[in-house]
Amino acid sequence: MFILASASVARRELLKGFRFRVVPSGVREVRRRTLRDTVMANARLKAGAVARQHPDTWVLAADTMIAYGGKIYGKPRDRKAAVRLLTLLSGRTHVLGTGVILQKGRFRIARYVISRVTLRPDPPVEKLLRRYNPTRFAGGYAIKPANDPLIEKIEGSVSNVIGLPMERVGPLLKALEREA
Repeated sequence: MFILASASVARRELLKGFRFRVVPSGVREVRRRTLRDTVMANARLKAGAVARQHPDTWVLAADTMIAYGGKIYGKPRDRKAAVRLLTLLSGRTHVLGTGVILQKGRFRIARYVISRVTLRPDPPVEKLLRRYNPTRFAGGYAIKPANDPLIEKIEGSVSNVIGLPMERVGPLLKALEREA
């Protein structure tokens, strides 16, 4: 049993089959100079906040953001910002990075995973944003595992783009289950 320090529905879905409970961290996210530094700092902050409340339990925290054109983008503040960002990214490739921290007390395991995501040249942005709230997702988008109308190509972990790089996280969680 571990704690997921996230309110993300996508992360909960990806973690089906594992025993966990959800305790959102409530921390304010920070920005650093690079994508890696930003998502790792935020994942550490989230894990640390929840681990302090539950020092004897493993805590899984993650942060995902995207980078394009020398800028780092998190969740857009509103629908208009999401439309602008997705229009900017249309037909282009951006980097999506996730920082993951698995922490118990002061012991911490850290992972950083990137995926390169190419959006279709002319995706139906307005139509897609009527289906979900873009302010809940890094880059303003949520994807389907297959045949997504927004995504042309993903290089790297698809689960990372959905919400959590399970190729890296799954083995760590399975090792925890064997210890228990």
